Amino acid sequence: MNDKTIKFFKEISKIPRESGNEKQISEYICNFAKERNLEYIRDKYNNVIIRKSTSKNQPIILQAHLDMVCEKSEGLDFNFETDSLEIYEENGYLKAKGTTLGADNGIGVAQILNILDSDLDINIEAIFTVSEETTMIGAENIDVSMLKGKKMINLDGFDEHTIITESASFFDIIINMNYTNYQTENGYKYRISLNGLEGGHSGFDIDKDKGNSIKELAEFLEQISNIRISNFIGGTKFNVIPSKAVCVFSTNIQFEKMQEIIKDFYKKKKMKYSGIKITIENINTTCKTLSEEDSKKILNSIMQFKHGVFFKNNNSQVTTSANLAVFDLENNIIKIGVRSSKKEEENIILDYLKEYAKQNNYEFTIQSSQPGFETSENSMLIKNIVNSYKQVIKTDDLILKPVHITVECGFFKEKIKDLDVAIISPNIIGAHTIEERVSIESIIECDKWLYQICKNSEKEDVNRTEILIHKIN
Repeated sequence: MNDKTIKFFKEISKIPRESGNEKQISEYICNFAKERNLEYIRDKYNNVIIRKSTSKNQPIILQAHLDMVCEKSEGLDFNFETDSLEIYEENGYLKAKGTTLGADNGIGVAQILNILDSDLDINIEAIFTVSEETTMIGAENIDVSMLKGKKMINLDGFDEHTIITESASFFDIIINMNYTNYQTENGYKYRISLNGLEGGHSGFDIDKDKGNSIKELAEFLEQISNIRISNFIGGTKFNVIPSKAVCVFSTNIQFEKMQEIIKDFYKKKKMKYSGIKITIENINTTCKTLSEEDSKKILNSIMQFKHGVFFKNNNSQVTTSANLAVFDLENNIIKIGVRSSKKEEENIILDYLKEYAKQNNYEFTIQSSQPGFETSENSMLIKNIVNSYKQVIKTDDLILKPVHITVECGFFKEKIKDLDVAIISPNIIGAHTIEERVSIESIIECDKWLYQICKNSEKEDVNRTEILIHKIN
């Protein structure tokens, strides 16, 4: 197979394609199809579907997203709405000067274009979606009712020599509290800040024990007698492990004693979280606080919450987790990000959260959700991918694994009955950062692998047809 992936990727990199700004790249994909007399459909979201029909057998579906994360070096004069990425090669990698490379998922897009442009005598249904990096509005709303394929290869991974067989669903959970009975307080008033924790991605990092600032601050505050809380705020987003939190409160404890309590707590936590910082300051202004009883209820509800891993599989890989993402007493809201790649575990964790809300007299709401997917390692698709790998890569280092993040595949699993899905990719390092790079050798390897998968898929359908004919006769 003549490798054109890098050529197509460099062409794509000339076109602005930040999430929400995919019109130009969508037009490029349509023009690609027109120039090759391929059937294509473009919807109002700028999703594109291309179909290449050269046989009577069932098509294989290839899928990638058109948008990219746009980050640049501080002070760099670069406009992602108009400027082309400057791609260069260094030490066997493709990189971009001063910006994200967009290999996530531009390389996947280019790989599909390479397959469509090849001499493969096979039916291909290619799906190109928009806004994967933000809302997933493309995958959520695309109409795939005209597609015939039942096997899909997604090219939106990061690890070479890897088959991703499942990904997690994601739920944005809102829990509404009801603390409203504030009174003017005349005790010693303080503002305490806890920060310096690592934070991290609630999928990739949930099992790395980076600490949760909301729970750590609540643990400290539980030591304070006569505490009456005025405000407690920590965290930012559903999918981010919180790294800092702030509480305003009053107590009968004087400042010097408060410093001693902080010093002892810091000494204990410093051993576990090297970057942790705790600062406290007097507040001289009048503030309204909740009662001591309500304040204790708040702290107890935070400490009661099970943040982190709920379930792992037999290989000690996380399958279900909950991230206590935001605690905002000012607006009486708790935000929780839930991930699960197992339906039965998903039901268990949602039931847990409903019961948690009920016990604390809170209200539970699922604000939004994104589906995950799971494909059996014994499926024909996975067997084909494994056999194809052995044919062209010829090494024993192939890994089959789940990922504890949410990808677009789940939407297609819901839309297409009996669909099997898997994810493969070349080696992409530092995605979403200006250090992003992709191994050229791994691109070439992955191209050969993908070509062989498609080729074997056609043989697989032929063999199945022969078996069916034999059974009928």
